[in-house]
Amino acid sequence: MNQDQADTVRAARRMSFNANADVYQRGRPPYPAAVFDLLAERCGLGPGSRVLEIGAGSGLATGVLLAAGARVVAVEPGERLAALLVGEHGCDRLEVCVSDFETADLSGEFDLAVAATALHWVDPVTSTERIGRLVRPGGWLAAWWNEFGDARRPTLFRDRLDAVYHDLLPGETGYRDSRSQALDTDRWRRQLTAGGFFGDVSVEIIEWQQTLTPQTARDQWSTFPNIAELAPSDREQFLTRLGSIIDELGGHVDDPRLTIVYTARRAGRPDVI
Repeated sequence: MNQDQADTVRAARRMSFNANADVYQRGRPPYPAAVFDLLAERCGLGPGSRVLEIGAGSGLATGVLLAAGARVVAVEPGERLAALLVGEHGCDRLEVCVSDFETADLSGEFDLAVAATALHWVDPVTSTERIGRLVRPGGWLAAWWNEFGDARRPTLFRDRLDAVYHDLLPGETGYRDSRSQALDTDRWRRQLTAGGFFGDVSVEIIEWQQTLTPQTARDQWSTFPNIAELAPSDREQFLTRLGSIIDELGGHVDDPRLTIVYTARRAGRPDVI
């Protein structure tokens, strides 16, 4: 796949969440409180801080940022997701910009820019510079991802689910051998420090688990692009078998999760916005 094809796939997949915005809102779990504790302790998140949120979705992170007292400018390209965000979290400290981040009409200076399971959807070549010109010197960039499953904590549920992937998505790597893109620390350190705007990069890994029922699992897996791209009959077969595994394991399973958090401090040079 050449770069143009990769860009086309990325653009289509990042808008796939908007097509099923209600399912996305139901299916994606909240982020651990430890993420926001880290933002408060290291990055100064708190009352009055000005926060730029990139790819806000339906507001899984937005609500917690607002609860911390921040003023948030949330950029979300999907109109349906943005409507859910406003409906759930609309207030005088929230401004929602319905746009791609790369072309959004934004002005600095922000104390903190955040991207919750979103930074991989924006242009990797230009995004760091754009963020750097919007965050004040001494401010922060924080990007984090939820990783669904953990190869270091194998479970019977995941082993049985691998058989479903093998049948319907044979090109996928089994979860015991998979490697999260979020754990590619060399890649993200290079991207976050590109152009010299940000340094002092730290990586934190938060371990937790999510209890899944057949319905919550169906909702969650429905939001994953590789499942959404299956032919309708194959997608329904996948989701039905997914739910059946959980039924057979007692009606609920505890599925390991990781949240990988990168923080980087804005260099002190006086760039003009």
